Order: sequence, then C-alpha cells, then structure tokens
Amino acid sequence: MISADDAVAEAFRTEWGKVVATLIRVTGDWDLAEECAQEAFAAAVRQWPVEGVPRKPGAWLTTIARHRATDRIRREVVGAAKLKEIAVTAHEPDVPVDNAGIEDDRLRLIFTCCHPALAFEAQVALALRTLAGLSMAEIARAFLVPETTMARRVGRAKAKIRNAGIPYRVPPAHLLPERTAAVLGVLYLMFNEGYSTPERRPLCDEAIRLARLLTQLMPDEPEAGGLLALMLLHDSRRHARLDEHGDVVLLADQDRSRWDATQIAEGRAALERVMRLDRLGPYQLQAAIADSHAAGSDWPLIARLYARLAIVVPSPVVRLNHAAAVAMAEGPAAGLALLDGMDIPGYHLLPATRADFLRRLGRHAEATVAYEQALGLATAEADRRFLTARLTETRGRAMQPTVIERGEQPYVGIRRTITMQTFPELADRMAGIVGWLAERGLAPTGAPFFRYLVIDMAAELVVEAGFPVAGPVEGDGEVFSDVLPAGRYASVTHHGHPSELMGVTKQLNEWAEAKGLRWDAEQTPAGDKFVCRLEIYKTDPRVQPDMSQWETELAFKLAD
Repeated sequence: MISADDAVAEAFRTEWGKVVATLIRVTGDWDLAEECAQEAFAAAVRQWPVEGVPRKPGAWLTTIARHRATDRIRREVVGAAKLKEIAVTAHEPDVPVDNAGIEDDRLRLIFTCCHPALAFEAQVALALRTLAGLSMAEIARAFLVPETTMARRVGRAKAKIRNAGIPYRVPPAHLLPERTAAVLGVLYLMFNEGYSTPERRPLCDEAIRLARLLTQLMPDEPEAGGLLALMLLHDSRRHARLDEHGDVVLLADQDRSRWDATQIAEGRAALERVMRLDRLGPYQLQAAIADSHAAGSDWPLIARLYARLAIVVPSPVVRLNHAAAVAMAEGPAAGLALLDGMDIPGYHLLPATRADFLRRLGRHAEATVAYEQALGLATAEADRRFLTARLTETRGRAMQPTVIERGEQPYVGIRRTITMQTFPELADRMAGIVGWLAERGLAPTGAPFFRYLVIDMAAELVVEAGFPVAGPVEGDGEVFSDVLPAGRYASVTHHGHPSELMGVTKQLNEWAEAKGLRWDAEQTPAGDKFVCRLEIYKTDPRVQPDMSQWETELAFKLAD
C-alpha cells in the first residue's frame, strides 16, 4: 500500500498542473493560483497521514486550493467583484465560453502563456513553471541560463499578463499560428523533463496527451503531428531505457522486444500523415531520426538527418547530436573532430560525449578527465551512476600502460639542475610562469608538467617545468619557449601521491621492455633510460590539496 508521503509526491507530479490551471481560470491571478495550490499540497502533507489518502486526490487538492483562494480574496478590501466572479465560474458551468472547442484547462493555460505579446523564452518558461510545476532551477537548466535570469523572465511575463489583461483561452483558429512555435516548445521541454528524470515520468504522459489534443485542434499543422510522433517514438523505449536497478541502458544495449510496438505504430502513422503535407520542420526531422532508431538505427541516414536539422535549428545541442551520429557512422575520431571549439556551459552531455569518443579511441587518460567534468555537471541520479561507472572503468584502463600518439606541443618553462632534496624549489616556480604568461595576455592550454632531461639519482637531475601554450611564443629571462616533440609515447596514468611515481616509472620500463619498445635516447646521455620523461599533472592543487588524490600521467617518448 502506498504511503501518504508517496501519495502526496505522486499527486504533485500528476495533479499540480491541473490544480493551478483551474485556479487561474477561476481567479485570473497567477501568483494567487500558485500560492493556493502550494497551500493545498501543504495541507495534504499534514492531513493525509492522519485522515488517509482521498479516493480522488486531484479533486481534494482542487477543492482545498479553491477554498484558500476564496478566503484570500474575501479578505481583500476590493475583492467583492472577484469573489462574485469565482462563484459564477464555479457554479454556472453552462455559461458559453470561447475556448475554440477545447475543454481542457491545461491546454488553455499553455495558449495563454504563449501569447505573442510575451518574449518567446518567457512564454515557454512560464508555461513550464505553471503547468508542469518545474522549479526555476530546472527551467533554467533546460534553457542553459542562470536561475536568477529565468526567475526575472517569468516574473515579467506574469506581470505583463496581469497588466495587459491577456485572456485565459485558446485563441480563435486564425490566431493559432502565431502561438504554435511556443506551444510546441512547451510540450517538447515538458516531455524532455519527464524523459530525462524518471521520477517525473507523468510529465511525458501529460505532454503526449496535450499533443494529441493539439493535433485535433490543428490537423493541418505538420509540426504538431511531428512533435506527437517524436514523443511517441521516444516514449516507446521507456521500459528498456533503465535496468531493474534504475541504471541507464544505452540504446545499443536495449532489449528492443520491450519497446512499445503500439506507440511505434501510432508515432509512424502520425509522422507519415504530416510528411504528406510537404512542409518539413525540426520536429518532423527529429521524429524521422527516432523512426530510424525504431527500425534498427541506420547511422549514416541519422547523421544526414542531423546535418539537415542543424541547418534548420543551428543549436549547439543539435551539433552535439550530429557529432554523436557521425561517430557511430564513421568512427569516434570523426565525431571528436566535430566537437572542437564546441561549448555548452552547464550541459553534462557535451563532456560525456567527448569522454565516450576518447574512450572508444583508447585515450583513457583524457576520457577520465572528461568523465569527471560530466559527472560534476550531471544532476539526475541515473546519469550520475552511469558516469561514475564509466569513470571507474576508464580510470582503471588509463592506469594501464599504453602507446599513444602526440602532436607537437609548444610550451614555456624554466630549466633547473636540482637534487631530490631541492625539487620543491622547482615546483614553487610554477606560479611565476603563470604570472609571466598573464603579463603577456596568455594562458596555459593544459596541465603543468615536469620534463626530465637527465636523471642521475646519485648526483643531479636536469628538469624543465612548464605549461603548454596555444602557439610558439618568445621567451624572456629565465622563462624560455620550446616544443615538446611529436611522436609515439609509452604512457600510463597514476592516481595517488607523486612520491609513488618512481615505482610507477619502474613498472612502465618493465612493460616497455616486455613489449620490445625502445626509448628515444638521442636527446640524453647514452644509456639513460629515463629519457624525455614527462610528468603531466591532471589535478589542480588549488582544487585538490590532498596529494594522495592527485592524478598524473607519465609519458616516455619512443624511438621511431
């Protein structure tokens, strides 16, 4: 039997939009509607554990919220007229209303939010906040903007609806097109929130229900049918996307026999109908991609569809999906090249995708860093578990020796002849290099490194300390510039205290000898086995002062 707390949580997921939409219709006051809905849910938290969960939770919540609104307005000095309006609306259901044939408060609410007098993003955000009950943080994440920015947009939109007297209704048919794009955007983002967050699954059902209503209202609007097809085709995979533990199952690993054949058939029928209208749009293109997945994932076709979608919708997220499809069609190197220069602040799927490409290329040390970045941005628990597992896997493989290719890398640094006892003095000089770069308007392009030119543990070490830079620069004083040579390197990543690196170096030597690999010995005294050894520190000591948690890559240049 479901607990009262769980019943309240379930009611919030399924009933919030209905309750708020009803209150906005009967009061015309958006803030009052939200506040009274919140009070109704607070009452449920107090009363349901004692009195039991009502047979119709939605009706109970709506009644409580309506009573709260009536009480609030009654207390207002100027509330008499409004109170009369509530009474009329509540008790005279036969009064004709111009609702374009749609008897659904939530669809009317979406169209009200999506009035052309409001900015597009404000329209969509207000509808998501009011209809779906999404927090400002969740809405801001969907738009990839700061939470405070989104809160201001929603506040301005509410004020404009109130001050301009924007009516709460579905507009006449000839005015529908000017609101269509925003209405579709609301349903799309609403579906995505439910799709990416399993506990908000009812949002998917509600978005699909409203999309069906919308296609009835606008049968000749191809993008309405395209969106319905897209949602149905994606939703058909719901039972295969997570395993019994709630962990993510990748598309290639999903049991396709668990996909909902009925939803696939309905989605395909909707797509075929609107494609005959011969007005191709972004939702139809995305639906065609989903249809290809349902048919077995034709990756070259999917890559072409994403390339076309990127022209229609020049969004970095679309470009990211295009890169993923190209990686499946042509290989991860081709996909990785498309990610160069791409930046989507706060979007965990960008570093996660880059990490996947690097992992598939065997560049496990770099993949580890990218997975760490993705994990730091992910919020859904299922995503975090998946990324944690991938991070553990790639970190383990990164710690296994491998042979990698490195291109030439310009750098600036300093050189010292030191002993093991005076080694800390060299580390202290790293801040000076950063300052030297800053004075010239430059910045390091990667992690700091030590480069060992001569190692004689009984006598002295000749070591360079430096940072990679974007291109050649001119040295000055003790800071010089040079280029790390291109070529093949034996590489291993160590996770732990730098004092353990001597042991790791010995293991890397033994591994190389067993593989028949030879170090490039041209730059150092004959027989020096530590030739051109690099220690590349992947951990920023300002972020992680615990040296036992540092991650360091060791690399030895191999003979050609």
